[in-house]
Amino acid sequence: MRGTNEYNFSKYLSQVDYNYAGKYFAIASFVHENSSRFGLNKSGGDFYQLGASWILSNEQFLKEVKPISFLKLRASYGTTGNAEIGDYPSLGLYAIDASASYGGLPGARPDQKGNPDLTWEKQKTANIGLDIGFWNRIDLTVDLYDKRSNALLFKVPLPSTDGYGYIFQNVGALKNRGLEFSINTKNFTGEFQWETNFNMAFNRNTILGLTEGKDAINPGGSQPKAVGRDIYDWKMPIWAGVDPNNGDPLWEKVITDADGVNHIAVTNTYAQATRQYTGTSASPKFTGGFTNTFSYKGISLSAFFNFVYGNEVYNNSRAYFDNDGLYESYNAMVLKSGWSRWEKVGDVATHPKPVLGGNHDSNQQSSRYLEDGSYIRLRNITLGYQIPTSWLSKIKISSARIFVSGDNLWTGTKFSGIDPEVVLAPDDNDPNVVPGSSSFRYPISKKILFGVNISL
Repeated sequence: MRGTNEYNFSKYLSQVDYNYAGKYFAIASFVHENSSRFGLNKSGGDFYQLGASWILSNEQFLKEVKPISFLKLRASYGTTGNAEIGDYPSLGLYAIDASASYGGLPGARPDQKGNPDLTWEKQKTANIGLDIGFWNRIDLTVDLYDKRSNALLFKVPLPSTDGYGYIFQNVGALKNRGLEFSINTKNFTGEFQWETNFNMAFNRNTILGLTEGKDAINPGGSQPKAVGRDIYDWKMPIWAGVDPNNGDPLWEKVITDADGVNHIAVTNTYAQATRQYTGTSASPKFTGGFTNTFSYKGISLSAFFNFVYGNEVYNNSRAYFDNDGLYESYNAMVLKSGWSRWEKVGDVATHPKPVLGGNHDSNQQSSRYLEDGSYIRLRNITLGYQIPTSWLSKIKISSARIFVSGDNLWTGTKFSGIDPEVVLAPDDNDPNVVPGSSSFRYPISKKILFGVNISL
C-alpha cells in the first residue's frame, strides 16, 4: 500500500541586530508562523526572541588578566513553537481495513477524532550562559535554562464508549530546568597532540497543570503524566519479591486503617496489588559524552563515548522470556549474576517458582521489570594515517588518508535486556509502546569500516 503525506508551513520573520565596539551585542526577532498540522481555528502562532551578550575579555580591565583568553556573558528570553505531532492530528480521519468490511466488501470506519482548535505548543525559555577560555587551551561553556511549555501537544486516550481510541489535544503546562556544560582542553599541543572534549546535561521536568482540571492525562497508565510529577514517572504495582515458604510472587498492597494511615502489606494476588508511584522515572538524571583525539606524525586516533545515568527502563521483553512458566513458546532467559530461582522452602530468591501455565500472574506489569537503564557506550573509535605528500606527488595525488573505524563496539551496563538505549517519545506506529520501555528489538549494530580518502 502506498500513501502520500503532505503538510505546509509559512513564516514571516523580522529581526534587528545591534553591535557596539565589538563588546556589546543585542538581538530581537518576531515570527508569525502558520502550519497545516493544526486546526482551522488556530493554525497560526506568534513568537519572539530577545538576547544580549557582553564580551568582557575585550574590556580594558580584563586585557591584563593573562590566564583569561576569552570571556563572554550571554542572556536570552523568548518563545518558540512546537509542531512535531504528525501531519494530520487536527483532522477527523477514517481507516479502511478488514475490521470495517461488510458482506465481504471493503469499508471505512472512524479512526481519529478531529480537533479544529488544536494549536501550537508554546515554549518560553530563559537562558543565562557563560563562555570562558583559559590560556587559549581550555574552553568552558555553561548554560542554565528555565523552559516553560504551554498548550502541550498530546495524544490523549479516550474511553472506549467514545468510539475513538484517542484525540490530539493541547493539555497543559510543563516546566524544564537544567544545566548544560561542555569543556574542551588541548592537553598537548606540540608534535604529539591530545585534545579532549567533555559535555554533560542535567534536566528536571515537572507538569505544572492540565486543562479541564485534570490530575493526570492517563490516570490508569504506567506513566500517568500527573500534575506535580515528572512526565515520565513510573506508576504500577510494586514488586515485593518471592515468598520463601512457597515460591509465590508478592506485590505491595496498601491498607488504610481507621485513622486514615496507610500501611504496606504484601499479597500474592495480582488483582489486589496497589498501583503506586515507584519513585523512579524513565528520565535520566544526567547524560553526556566525551571525545579524546590523539595525533602524531600523520597518525590520528579518536574515541567517542556517550553515557546516560539514573533512568529506569521497563524491560517489557522479560514479561515473555522471564515469565515463570506461563509461555511454553518462549525460551527462558539466562538469569543475571545475583539472580536466583526459588526451589525449596526457605529459599530467598529473586524469581518465583516456575509453574506450567504461570505462577499467580507473576509476569504482569509491575516494578519487577523496571531496571537501571544507565550505560556507557563506545560510539566510535577511528584510527587513521595521513600519507605524506612527498609520497603522493609522483602519482599526482594531493592528499590521501587511510583509516579503520568501529561503531558501537562496547557497552557497559547492568541492564539485562538487549539494549539499554531507549527513546523518550511516543511511537507513532505503535501507540501501545510506552516511552522509556524496551521491548522486542534487534541489538544496536556494531560496524567496522575500512576506508581511503583521496583528493586529487
